[in-house]
Amino acid sequence: MKQQLRRRLAYGSNATLVTVMVVLVLVLLYVMADSHRVRWDFSADASNTLQADTESKLSVLDQDGQQVTITAFTHQRGKDDTYFRDRAVRDLLVEIDMASSSVSYRIVDFDKERLTAERLGVTDYGRIVVQRGKDRVDIKDRDLFRRTGKRADHKLNFMGEAALSRAFAQILAPTRRVAYVLQGHGEPAPSDRGPSGLSDLVSALDIERYDVEPLDLLRTDRDGAAPTVPGDATLVIVAGLHGPLAPQEEDVLLGYLGRGGPMLLALDAGAPTPVFLPRLGVRMPDGLAMDKVLIFPYKDRPVPVYKRHPITIALRESKQVTVLVAPAPLRISDPLPVGTRVDPVMVGGRDSWIERGGETDGGTPIYQADIDGEGPTTLAVAVQLLPTGDIVRSSKPTARVLVIGDSEWLTNSLLLEGPGNKDLLINTIHWLAGDDARLGATVGRRTAQRRLALTKKETGRLRAISLFLMPGLVALLGLITWNSRRGR
Repeated sequence: MKQQLRRRLAYGSNATLVTVMVVLVLVLLYVMADSHRVRWDFSADASNTLQADTESKLSVLDQDGQQVTITAFTHQRGKDDTYFRDRAVRDLLVEIDMASSSVSYRIVDFDKERLTAERLGVTDYGRIVVQRGKDRVDIKDRDLFRRTGKRADHKLNFMGEAALSRAFAQILAPTRRVAYVLQGHGEPAPSDRGPSGLSDLVSALDIERYDVEPLDLLRTDRDGAAPTVPGDATLVIVAGLHGPLAPQEEDVLLGYLGRGGPMLLALDAGAPTPVFLPRLGVRMPDGLAMDKVLIFPYKDRPVPVYKRHPITIALRESKQVTVLVAPAPLRISDPLPVGTRVDPVMVGGRDSWIERGGETDGGTPIYQADIDGEGPTTLAVAVQLLPTGDIVRSSKPTARVLVIGDSEWLTNSLLLEGPGNKDLLINTIHWLAGDDARLGATVGRRTAQRRLALTKKETGRLRAISLFLMPGLVALLGLITWNSRRGR
């Protein structure tokens, strides 16, 4: 009898000990996962991981070393989607905090901590305040969440990462800069919202803290002073000339380059080109840049090949295609002018050539050696004018110029439609302005995110299952085992 009792006690104590150990292990795993937020993203496009452009901007902030503080205020209690909103913001901030050593965050209960809200001047629920030193960017709730669909089919999409990424871009350039667009020769206008306008360019640069202003170099001001490039110009854009530059305009632009001023030259085949272009070490031969590899279904849009350059490194890695329409070919002078460095940025493929007319194959141009120019073609080049040359004065910094044989890629019809057009524009602007650390900070996946939306009630059920139901089942199995062995 005593031996049987000892056996039962041994089996029972073993089962109880195993149950307790399993429960402790489950609790420990839950606490560790909740504390360290370890997770793996198995989605097809890694859509639940920080985007490449966000990580790049965080890297730039870390290199700068100045502390960035994010204060997120909670949403109004009692609404059906409050828990989802607060949890989405919290999850994103945790990811950002883990990815950056210079960014810290705190979540403030708007109802309980009104003094904090008053100190920051916040009067609405769900606002996020990003601060770095004296610089500050506010993100409203309507910029974090967007509703799509109607009635029963409506969905709440979280756009918080895109909003915070824009905020990081703004604090990286706390003072607004100015890009001037030359006008007066039939160029597309920044105020034009039509397909041939540049209003999308204005919006894209606004996110990067640039104001875009027209530049007229033909008219004097009200006081009769000669036209000039304003002193606050960060860069000048010359895009889509339909008429030649006047001699005085050539002189003003050359003087701007002589001061180390950066410039984007987007020129078109068959259109006038600046007289000073050969002095940059670049020429534009007659004809169109053509290739056997085209963007379907167009017959005048060759697929550019990115050369290794700071402007295109991120575009090469993300494999985004820039769409150019009937681009003009470029030639790099040999020898180059003294104090000039020219690097190809985009070229045609191995089978590209300079099309100058002749026979076609079903409307598609074909290469004819006796008429057309040999390839491969060059579509865009980056020029650096050193102070040792005859353009930039010795006391001034190196002037940077990007020359590209197409202007339509900048217009509303293509800037947002071409997969790599906007990123090429932003990277070009950063390179021209000398912001090399920000190159590639906008290139990445789309901003849409997939997220599992759970209510507070559903999350409570999952917690109860993991902490009570599963351990309870293990305990029940232990009791059943103990009871069955008891009868032996």
